[in-house]
Amino acid sequence: MTINTAAAKKMALLWLAGGGTTSVAAEAAGVRPSTVSSWRRNPVFAEELAAVRAVYEQRPQDVGALMRRLEEAEQRFARRPGAVTVEGSSARVHISVPAGATPRERERLVARGVARGIARVLRERGEAGL
Repeated sequence: MTINTAAAKKMALLWLAGGGTTSVAAEAAGVRPSTVSSWRRNPVFAEELAAVRAVYEQRPQDVGALMRRLEEAEQRFARRPGAVTVEGSSARVHISVPAGATPRERERLVARGVARGIARVLRERGEAGL
């Protein structure tokens, strides 16, 4: 069975939020335990895990709320670095900064990501020549 990374992360979230071990979550997601351990160190994954756990703890029998939260997490995981989401008159650029990056590296990566995002929005709007 082939599963995409976002779906695998969603499956791991479900098991971890429910109290499963890293090994159990890895088996359910179809990845190695070291992969789940790596995901757990990622701030985005950690935030999503905390959010899913909160739903589990606050409304353990509300399966609909849990599934909606897991779908939101999967959508967030599926975003590619450099992707641009345009909502009305604002745009959100998705930037990936590796853990352990120095402040200078972060600044450089963010600046480059924002520049690429602006260029993409301008191209899509036909304003590249401005």
